[in-house]
Amino acid sequence: MDSKLMQFIDAERYPTVFTTEELVGRVDLPFERRRYRKGEIIFGAEERHPFTYHVAAGIVRLYLSSAEGAVKTLFYHAAGTQFAFQGFKRDRMTRSTAEAVTDCELLAIDYADLIDFCDEHTEFYMAYIEYLFSIMNSQTGEIASLSFKTGVQRVAQLLYALASDGETTVPYSIDELAAIIGTHRNTVSNALSHLRKLGLVEKSARPVRVRDAEGLRVFAEEGRTGLSWK
Repeated sequence: MDSKLMQFIDAERYPTVFTTEELVGRVDLPFERRRYRKGEIIFGAEERHPFTYHVAAGIVRLYLSSAEGAVKTLFYHAAGTQFAFQGFKRDRMTRSTAEAVTDCELLAIDYADLIDFCDEHTEFYMAYIEYLFSIMNSQTGEIASLSFKTGVQRVAQLLYALASDGETTVPYSIDELAAIIGTHRNTVSNALSHLRKLGLVEKSARPVRVRDAEGLRVFAEEGRTGLSWK
């Protein structure tokens, strides 16, 4: 993965339940250590899936696929985070697909073992409840389209990251930019149009070229959509 894109990984997006060291050091919560190669599918949509995972190393992407083949990224999970609760239902089926973005090492915990553990440890039970609500709220927001303000600021942040070393030509298509930030291509197209009007991006549609990197940074940080940029 392009090192400039690491800021878009959701490493600190959710409450911490365990650190990797805490989980490995416990003798009362069994887990299975699993390794996945880059591009390998960890689980697919509509599978019965009895595990939650802790990422010990690497990056995992969770995404939804429509019947028409469209793909929407929900989350990226980096080391120290957990995932799989998107499918936490009685039938243990998930809507999402999990894919190893890099080579990964995951610690797989059976739901039954996790529930038994939480019954005995109130502090971890409460931490998982907080985590569950965070995941559920995030998924609801991600499945819905990003608001224009949020979308355009996120696109501006991404373009600034790509241009931070002085390279003004963006090496990704609109569809690729949309996949990186986990939104629809229309959100990216609308955002680029807005940024062109502000003079932050060159007017030519292809390839996308950054005109004012510093302006993009300020815009992304402050969301000053009403300013007239020079």
